[in-house]
Amino acid sequence: MRNSFQLGNCRVVPSECAVYFNNGEKQNLQPKLIEVLIYLADAHPAVVSRQELIDKVWQGNTYVGENALNNVIWNLRQIFKEGMQDEVIETLRKTGYRLLIAPDSLSSPSSPAEHTTRPSARRLWPWLAAAVLVILFISSFGLLNHSQQTSQRSIQALTTEPGLELFPSPSADGRYLVYKWVSADGQVDLFKRDLLQPGLAAVRLTYDQASEGHSVWSHDSRFLYFSRKDRSKAQCDIVRMDMQNYEEVFVTHCPIGGGYYYIDISPDDKTLAFYGSDPDAEQSGVYFLDLQDKNASPVRFSCARHCGYKDRDMAFSPDGKHLALTRRVNEFNENIYLVRLSDQSTRQLTQGEEDIVGLTWHPDGQRLVYAVQRADVRSGFMLDLRTQRQYPLEIEGLSYPFFARNQPWLFFQHRSEQYQIASVQVDAQISSAPYPVLQSVYNHKYPDYSATTNQLAFISNETGHYEVWVSDAFGNNRRQLTHLKRNSRYPTWSHNGQRIAFLATDDDGKGDRIYQVDVATKRISALDSPFEGHNRPTWTLDDQGIISAVFNQDHTDIYLFRQDGSVPQRLTFNGGEYGIMQDNDKLIYSVQRKGLWQTDIHSGQTRQLLEEQHFRNPYSWTLSEQGVYFMQANNQHQQLRHYDLANGQNLVLLQIPSASVESDSPLTYDANHARLLFTETEFPQSDIKMLKDPLFQ
Repeated sequence: MRNSFQLGNCRVVPSECAVYFNNGEKQNLQPKLIEVLIYLADAHPAVVSRQELIDKVWQGNTYVGENALNNVIWNLRQIFKEGMQDEVIETLRKTGYRLLIAPDSLSSPSSPAEHTTRPSARRLWPWLAAAVLVILFISSFGLLNHSQQTSQRSIQALTTEPGLELFPSPSADGRYLVYKWVSADGQVDLFKRDLLQPGLAAVRLTYDQASEGHSVWSHDSRFLYFSRKDRSKAQCDIVRMDMQNYEEVFVTHCPIGGGYYYIDISPDDKTLAFYGSDPDAEQSGVYFLDLQDKNASPVRFSCARHCGYKDRDMAFSPDGKHLALTRRVNEFNENIYLVRLSDQSTRQLTQGEEDIVGLTWHPDGQRLVYAVQRADVRSGFMLDLRTQRQYPLEIEGLSYPFFARNQPWLFFQHRSEQYQIASVQVDAQISSAPYPVLQSVYNHKYPDYSATTNQLAFISNETGHYEVWVSDAFGNNRRQLTHLKRNSRYPTWSHNGQRIAFLATDDDGKGDRIYQVDVATKRISALDSPFEGHNRPTWTLDDQGIISAVFNQDHTDIYLFRQDGSVPQRLTFNGGEYGIMQDNDKLIYSVQRKGLWQTDIHSGQTRQLLEEQHFRNPYSWTLSEQGVYFMQANNQHQQLRHYDLANGQNLVLLQIPSASVESDSPLTYDANHARLLFTETEFPQSDIKMLKDPLFQ
């Protein structure tokens, strides 16, 4: 089916690598997207296996095709989701893909932009034929060129140690590579490799109990700048290391909170940019430090107050005239912006992203490579600033890319994460290991159990987005409830089992709202709230209200939102982040870095149940009639513990390897089967790799 064809209310024009929508909008597609779409259209209504698509579209190159196919299917769904009311491509688990809408062949491959009054077809025919031949030739050449580029690329693994090798930082000439290594026992240090002598062991640069973060070389390769956070001292510093003798010098302070310390240096090595904070700013952002002035203090570059967003990662352009940075509005909205440093004029470069995981400039200063995490799938893209065209790199797991300053070699962190739902018995005489409940090639997270319906609610990314699903108590008879085509979080059953509350971004992407879905009808409604930032929802015992923390410029605390739309009632006044009603009067809730608390919502009387040293994670806990089940982690392991509300006993029920339970996963108690359910993960493997690709030449 090489001619144009109608797909619902869209017209696909292969010769132009384009899709035209009824509103006249045109969407250009990458050649591989067109090839896959055509293949599915030719096969309709049959199912096409993944291997068949890889064989036909990627000439059997499984190494490239496996990752690229996932990316192509995701992009096709993104392109069609705005113009089509129905799903276009169906994923059949462990089988393949099927086009759900019958393609309607058209007699001509011409685009829909046709005039009512036309010149004589006889006079136009030679020109049209010539134009079609030229277009087909160019398209074929582009397909061939893209295929050749893909086949000529080389990916070299630079680290293979067990554990996590993170945040690659190459020297300007690409000879040396510095990276962060996290061992399975939690030890964190920086290491350096000489890539011209691959037989040599990596050199350990730091020896301490602190946690080092992102690093960046000066352009003359003399110094390395990096962050070091030491929680035991409640201190975070930016450090400069002389790469000749490894001598360290303190540069400035960084915030003790958070886990990412982005950093970059200007091309003239005069200005250090880093992710920081100060008491006068509402939240963290980007700061500049003059490295020529020993007495200089950091100057805030980002907006400081009443911003509605925060800047996070940053990268100086090779000519030093621009700064590319990531700007996060909320948990569901983060995009890349380009700022001209002379006047701070700003231009948005990406749309609709949720989580940017690294960005870097190509040495030519005309292109950016960045990585995104969509529904826990990481992938990379190249953005040509001259044409505004975006090219997928077709490497699943790519994140935190970094070009060598003087070479078109892309270093990146290759990491994939798997999340499944597991359970553990809490009435066993002998401690038992976690038992899998829901496992597949897709990710399943955030289970919540309903004792009324004996069902699980959870989110799954098998459609390319995290949507809300339900199943029976053991993961069978799965059913998708939401089709928002944007990521959802933290589904929670009402006590009567009729509705599920969850968190998702609002329509304009500016806030994260609380939604409710009726399980029987799948009807979705948004909770009436004057706030833009919300946290994980739970229900009042009578299901007439929803409990959720609110994030705003003044405070973070827990509110009660009633179904009748009345003014929300503030329940906590000390930074409450997640709460569950114990009865009609009492709320059990957590406070970040301040432990577990209880408050009477009528009298306001509050008391602390557990201090931070005994209760660190504000989210991995749940309430039962007997007390609180919660996860407590350290560098060596995670413990499942139970705090008895009646007698104050704090007992260890189970000890499991570190990072077995996702750090922010809620727990849910299933009294019918005497078990706890949670999101299980394995300690991930992350390696540093280097990509050489004709695309970068």
